[in-house]
Amino acid sequence: MERIVFRRTAYVASPQTTAQLVDPTTQHVLVIGVDGTNLSRVLADPTNTNFFALMDTSTNSAPSIVGHTTISNPSWTAILTGAWDNKTGVINNVFTPWTYDEWPTVYNQLETYDSAIETKAIGDWDVIAQIAGAGSIPADEVVPIAQIPGDTNWSLTDAAVTAEAVKSIEGTDPGYEEVPNFLFTYLVQVDENGHMFGGASPEYAAAISRTDDNLGLILDAVAAREAATCAAGACEDWTVIVVTDHGHRPKKGVGHGFQSPDETATFVIVDGPAFGNGLINPTYQIVDVTPTVLSLFGAPQPSDSDGVPLMSLSQSDLDPVDLHQALQDQIATNKAPGFLTNVAFNARTVFATVPYYVYTYVGQVPVVGDVLYVATNIPAQIVARLTGVTGASIFPLLPPPPFTPPPEQTTAPDTAIRADCGDGSALAAACIAS
Repeated sequence: MERIVFRRTAYVASPQTTAQLVDPTTQHVLVIGVDGTNLSRVLADPTNTNFFALMDTSTNSAPSIVGHTTISNPSWTAILTGAWDNKTGVINNVFTPWTYDEWPTVYNQLETYDSAIETKAIGDWDVIAQIAGAGSIPADEVVPIAQIPGDTNWSLTDAAVTAEAVKSIEGTDPGYEEVPNFLFTYLVQVDENGHMFGGASPEYAAAISRTDDNLGLILDAVAAREAATCAAGACEDWTVIVVTDHGHRPKKGVGHGFQSPDETATFVIVDGPAFGNGLINPTYQIVDVTPTVLSLFGAPQPSDSDGVPLMSLSQSDLDPVDLHQALQDQIATNKAPGFLTNVAFNARTVFATVPYYVYTYVGQVPVVGDVLYVATNIPAQIVARLTGVTGASIFPLLPPPPFTPPPEQTTAPDTAIRADCGDGSALAAACIAS
């Protein structure tokens, strides 16, 4: 109700705060999605030096998404469209392609605005690839990275994603000369280890540490690209946004999907010429990512967007004495919702999870899978509608087809891991890239 009644107004662009005067084909924006990561756990480990270095040159926020479903597909859809789950109707991890006909992705909007803008998506979760390939005009290049056999903690698979991102940014290897203007890179191992061991586990902390290594390699590639283009007389100044979709419960079990402060905790870190260094802005939200990307390329903002360009919120920038403490203080303000909201969202998550499990584990059984999916999806969508999801849609009744990547993009070129490439650390990613 708060999001409906106190809706943020659409941002009106001005030359002082956007890149409208910049040729969009020379603009470069990188969004790094780190699934299921609690910023409090990042801040707790002083060895996460790449996160910390990025924060020092960025404007940062640790907002709560309370009142939004803490499940990955609804949150990544919000990040990649600029609309909350109550509008898009995405309530679980079943990819529904028709969603993105009504709620275009950042890829759709950039390609519609200027088809010369090169867009690329890299990730090791099928739904990320499906979103990038959905809608009117999909991303120019979608690279789904399959889980590497035996990689139970997803570290080597994330390292392969990182290696692909590094090559895409540097543009020096054969086949990678055309550097994307907009690149979305998705890393999954933190979330996977949260599910397997809990958000307060040593394994979760280790996954964050390995992700910090991967982040360092990607940021090094951006720095190398900027230096190389400056040396050639055509300096590129990249904007980098790092964002998560939700947090994790401390103990092994459900993980996320409900409304506890650990689950609704998110973060947004943005570094670029339009943003200050070492600042905090408590008004940022994950739904602001797509409007920010559109604004940087000079593309128009949809009138029904829930997000706004982050540049338009600069009046709320704060320069704290201690950035880490300021972020911890913001995290401490994140509270659980009121009783009725909590009950409503708990019911929605429970009902929505049933058709997802049916789709995942029974969906490929002819006739039976379809019947069970329809039988469980109808009540799930009714509960969603009753709990405020205006985009809830019972039809089409039948489940969407399973994900089949294009033959030429089944895996990235470097997912054949050599035996000497280690355990998914920074050295392993560098080894994969070599």
